[in-house]
Amino acid sequence: MRPIKTTLAGFALALACGFAQAGVITLNGDHFSVSYDEALVDPLYKTALLSGSQDTVYFLPTKFAALTGGAPVSTQAALHFTLAIDPGYSFAGIEFAESGSYFLSKGGSVGAGASLQATNSDTLAAVVLNLASPALGAVGTSTPWSLAALLGPGGLDAPHTLAISFDNTLHSEPSSGIGFIQSTYVGFRVLTLPPAQSVPEPSGLALLVGGALAALAVRRRRL
Repeated sequence: MRPIKTTLAGFALALACGFAQAGVITLNGDHFSVSYDEALVDPLYKTALLSGSQDTVYFLPTKFAALTGGAPVSTQAALHFTLAIDPGYSFAGIEFAESGSYFLSKGGSVGAGASLQATNSDTLAAVVLNLASPALGAVGTSTPWSLAALLGPGGLDAPHTLAISFDNTLHSEPSSGIGFIQSTYVGFRVLTLPPAQSVPEPSGLALLVGGALAALAVRRRRL
């Protein structure tokens, strides 16, 4: 029986170590926070970062690429994170941007596609933004490429917490020679609106004006 107990104990320890390595990462931005479970982020994206302006969460992948010298290939990676808007502020959209470079030695094409979905965690209302690059076909030199678009708040029922899902695909289809495309930047700029300025009721506004006029009259009599 002792060997069985030892095996079970070792298995339990391995599970505990595995759970200890995984964890929830939280980034506090300008009027919002982003949190994600490391286990749900594709390793191709690496760790999320926050811009100096505190309004953009971004990733700098180093190995997200599609490379082939023969049959067409594609590489896919996914992201999932939670976006929470600070109390008093409202969600105004996400500016998505992605960029990288590509190379074709003897013709053919490469390209990139992306799907960004935002879901209101309370009402489950969802909006999807689909993007695709044109066929990229410059030959003989490393060439930059980019995707950019705005996912607006329309249709999301004024969310305070959103579940964000992002799927990304790179594909390479050279006619001959080598085809290569890579992504080196994926960013999400979170747009928020400040609390609405409170406007005094007409009766309150009249009291304020009356008080100011009375104070001015007293001051003039003293002079």
